[in-house]
Amino acid sequence: MPVGRPLARLGGTFRRHVGMTAVVAAGIALRVAMLLAYPPALWFQGDSGTYVKLSQQWPAMPARWPYPWLLKAFEWTGTFYSVTLLQHLAGLALGVAVYLVLRRIGVGPWVATLAAAPLLLDATQLTLEHYLLTETLFTSALAVAALLLVRRERPGPLACLAAGICVALGMATRPTGVVALGALFLFLLLPWRGWRPVAAYLLGIVAVFGFAFVGTGSIEGTLGTGNGKFLYGRTAHVADCDGMQLRPGLRKLCAPQPLDQRPDRPDWFIWNKDSPIHQAERPEDLDEFAREVLKQQPDRYLAAVARDVGRYFWSPDLGPTEVCLANWWRPQLAPTNWAADFDCVPRTAGPDYQWRPLPSRNADPNAASRFLHAYGRYAVTPPLALTAAVLLALIGAVWPRRGRLRLSMITLAYLGIGVGIMLFSVATSMFDLRYGLPALAFLPAAAAVGWLRLRSAPVTHNKATAAAGEPKGLAPFVAESNGEDDDGSGDRGHGLIAVPERGGDAGGLRS
Repeated sequence: MPVGRPLARLGGTFRRHVGMTAVVAAGIALRVAMLLAYPPALWFQGDSGTYVKLSQQWPAMPARWPYPWLLKAFEWTGTFYSVTLLQHLAGLALGVAVYLVLRRIGVGPWVATLAAAPLLLDATQLTLEHYLLTETLFTSALAVAALLLVRRERPGPLACLAAGICVALGMATRPTGVVALGALFLFLLLPWRGWRPVAAYLLGIVAVFGFAFVGTGSIEGTLGTGNGKFLYGRTAHVADCDGMQLRPGLRKLCAPQPLDQRPDRPDWFIWNKDSPIHQAERPEDLDEFAREVLKQQPDRYLAAVARDVGRYFWSPDLGPTEVCLANWWRPQLAPTNWAADFDCVPRTAGPDYQWRPLPSRNADPNAASRFLHAYGRYAVTPPLALTAAVLLALIGAVWPRRGRLRLSMITLAYLGIGVGIMLFSVATSMFDLRYGLPALAFLPAAAAVGWLRLRSAPVTHNKATAAAGEPKGLAPFVAESNGEDDDGSGDRGHGLIAVPERGGDAGGLRS
């Protein structure tokens, strides 16, 4: 073989992936800067300490929570650097995996790069990877589950089993994962691919929660449904108790402030010392209060949920306490100096593997933290970009076009998971940039696949009779992506070639 041919092929490969190579290199550099700026990890109030304390309860560590198990696995290192390094590597790997799977489906290199870029470059994503919090594990588990099911036209039983395990781990990490459980289950059901993939997927889910049930001994403990304080906070924030019929024990849980003077954040009703939650006679009263609000004032609740979900899709107007919370999810100049503003300045973990943060002290910014602080002011995914991604995905999924059913199903599955994460977190808790961040692993990818479906040629079947002298029994031909640039434009990236259709009706499912 002439030497020039492999070199030309290598050069063509590099040209197709040069954009993604640059984005990955930038993502690596940003994560190295995070490790240098905020050693060894960022620490969020009581949450981080709770996870670490749970991990130290071995062998009585709760089986229900995957994140303490992850922390326990790295306790031997004696430093939280090991955890943050793993989480940063997971963020990088997830961005690359999204790109590769989109390319496999047929999305062009530049569109696939744009879809993966938020995972690799978004400043909020970088910051949360550096926290001792569950977001990176949660996002990775759900995204891997989806990637396992969409990477092949017909996922095998092992891939479906692994996807079930991953989605169950995501749901055990944060209850919001239930939206992925449902969306991916429908993806396997429609169109029907046989009972084996569905059974394997469900078996993976049952295995994880079966293990949790053995450890907890109760259905409520296994599913994490025994605590109603978050839904209480959501409903107490909007309830007009003057217009409700409540028994005296529940009326004590009503907000003390008038409707127009209530705190910005519903979690005030969960954590604040002045909250009426402390007057609950029993934990079940919180669930009962929430049910009464949902039953008697559903319009107020639904309006609040719709308003807060919408804030993910345009620039939200944050109140004072919401600004305080948002500061935690952006790189700060010197997060170890939190004595002056205990509530609104991030802090860092201690040098050892303990459940307390680093003691408060004055700290000067370093070069890495100065750069990241400036970077974080601008390098976040704009809400209007998410709006455009949702619209593009919807249009691409439902646009009248013969065939390409599989592309529609992938688009709708990813769209359902991304929007569902935002909707579920707002409906059961509140609006928070942290809670909506996992959607970055799904909404841009949904838009990329929707774009592919809009640009792809419709599937056609050649029913003409073979002409004289032509061999009979050849499979009909369909248009399929070969991953190359079309028409020399360099931006479409899914050129069409004629390939034999396989498996009869499978042409309607082809990507």
